[in-house]
Amino acid sequence: MGVSLSGAVQWWEEWQLRILVLGSLGVQCYLAIFANARKKHIRPLFRFSIWLAYLGGDALAIYALATLFNRKKKLQYKIGSHDLEVLWAPILLIHLGGQIFSISAYNIEDNELWRRHMVTSVSQVAVAIYVFTKSWSPTADKRLLAVAILLFIIGVFKCFDKPLALMRASFSSIVSTFHPSPRTESINREVEHEEYIQKARDFMRRNEEGSSSNNPTISDLEREKGLSIPDKLFVDFANCYPHRLTKLESFWSLDANRVYGALCTGLSETFDIIYSKVWQVEDQNRPQYRCGDILSFLVWLITLLVPIVVIGLFHSSQKKSYRGIDIKVTFILLYVTYFLEISTFLSWGYYADNKGWSNVVFQYNLIGFLAHKKRHTKLMAIADCLQCKALLDQHEPSYSSKDITNLVSAHARDGWVKCIMDIQSYWKFSDARGHWTLERNKCEKIFIRASIEKPFDESIILWHLATDFCFHHKGATPDSAECAKLCRQISNYMMHLLFDNPEMLLPSTRRVLLTTAYKELEDSLQDDDVSQLDNKELTQKIIGKAECAEGGFIQEAWILSKELMQLGDDKKMWEVIQGVWIEMLCFSAGRCRGYLHAKSLGSGGEYLTVVALVMSHTGLETFAERQQRVQLRLSKEERVSIAKQNIEAERNQVDAAASSEVQVVVSSS
Repeated sequence: MGVSLSGAVQWWEEWQLRILVLGSLGVQCYLAIFANARKKHIRPLFRFSIWLAYLGGDALAIYALATLFNRKKKLQYKIGSHDLEVLWAPILLIHLGGQIFSISAYNIEDNELWRRHMVTSVSQVAVAIYVFTKSWSPTADKRLLAVAILLFIIGVFKCFDKPLALMRASFSSIVSTFHPSPRTESINREVEHEEYIQKARDFMRRNEEGSSSNNPTISDLEREKGLSIPDKLFVDFANCYPHRLTKLESFWSLDANRVYGALCTGLSETFDIIYSKVWQVEDQNRPQYRCGDILSFLVWLITLLVPIVVIGLFHSSQKKSYRGIDIKVTFILLYVTYFLEISTFLSWGYYADNKGWSNVVFQYNLIGFLAHKKRHTKLMAIADCLQCKALLDQHEPSYSSKDITNLVSAHARDGWVKCIMDIQSYWKFSDARGHWTLERNKCEKIFIRASIEKPFDESIILWHLATDFCFHHKGATPDSAECAKLCRQISNYMMHLLFDNPEMLLPSTRRVLLTTAYKELEDSLQDDDVSQLDNKELTQKIIGKAECAEGGFIQEAWILSKELMQLGDDKKMWEVIQGVWIEMLCFSAGRCRGYLHAKSLGSGGEYLTVVALVMSHTGLETFAERQQRVQLRLSKEERVSIAKQNIEAERNQVDAAASSEVQVVVSSS
């Protein structure tokens, strides 16, 4: 036993470094292939493996460098046989830097740790250079010395490129790269706001009538590009009124498919800014970060050209005095590391032309989760003991992002055409979370109105349960089947936010209420065996219990659903439910900080970000703009009158300028 253990230790001492450097190379290959998958909705275990590779890659490279450092004093090989191992030190520095167009940060918090990464880079470069200077054999081939020097040049540049990329992507740096809104020149901001609303209403009215005269000098491609650039929404910058009006006109001048595609492209490019080392180009919101991009270009140029010389020199060097296995390992490291750089460059070109985004709307259904737990009692108990129940809480997502986005756009259009008349109605529309839908449908039911006046998190749970009650108790006719389907998907998505991202749903949201509601459902069924029931049968059973319940979410949700079912025909009921959910969705999106939207992009993104972008581009009030509300001092009539006079004067100036240009052209001809 002692002999075998001693042999294993000796084997490990001999092979340890080779295993570590090849393991580091393997992790880099994995990241090069799968790191971009983080943009999409992927399985939790797959995402966990990418996170593990992101952390483990650095740990392996650092451990390998430390092993090199410790082995320099106790080398037991032939003279000169360790020189190839010393060549691996700069390659490990290259691994620490990662590929030029690959992952830089896994979470948004990683960017804020750029100083720590900078210190780590300095220490690792120092260790690598120390190992090289103390361990390199003077009798080694000069070609190998040239190989080592060239590799160190690449390694040092790459090693420092990563912390610099993290620094550029830190939140304070990103904020400073965005052009701030110009200073307002208006003395009276409430009049300026009123002018914006009147101009937007005038454009929307003409757009509805099909008589909108868009600027012929701006092509649809340019409008689409304007929607696809990284938005100020992510840094909580309020847009000035002229910019808001320009965005609104661009949005409504494009068809729904082009708008949705442009928004997805914008999300993809925002992800690249925050979580990758992809170069950024100048746009109307952000100037080009020239110093950082020049350094990145220099690193890219060195990384692609110098390794060709390195590989050629290594081929022509004298290698007879080195172990065959070390020669093979060195060749593998050189060729595969270079191939990774080429492949990530080519894949970046592919992703640059295919900047899509997941068409995913996450789902969480309270009754569905109860049914799942009852059917898999033992599995859920084991997962609860292992503290990994969250992995089993995942529900299949829906892929209806585009359909719901069209509903949000229609809601914004209806608001401009039918509701918004002045500042006060504009704010009222922004603050509605079901009120406008109930007013339009003349819904006077007492509990329905009371349910949307409750705290927002309570309203979400009540309407979520009521939507399921209505669906499983009354059902949906063929005319309203699609509407009912979308209602349930929005309902489940809002519950997903309450369960997984309560801070995005609304500040101070109480996630514990979901636990309270779930316990009520579970307690109501404690005497019944429901393990064999499907979701519909289980819902019917819960409805039966709700009839005799005393207070709580179940009884209130059943009262709400009964009032909804008494509104009239099936179609009207689902239209009201859909309208309320859309308003709640927009209400939540308008109160979520840009930082949280940016943070969610690192884990596949939240659909709420798409809603917030639609609201921003349709001229509605976003979180930052809501914080800039002005105090109204003029009466509605005074404010509207002054705004219209200013708009008319502006039009006269434009007409006069155009007339003078025509006269100049005529006189010159």
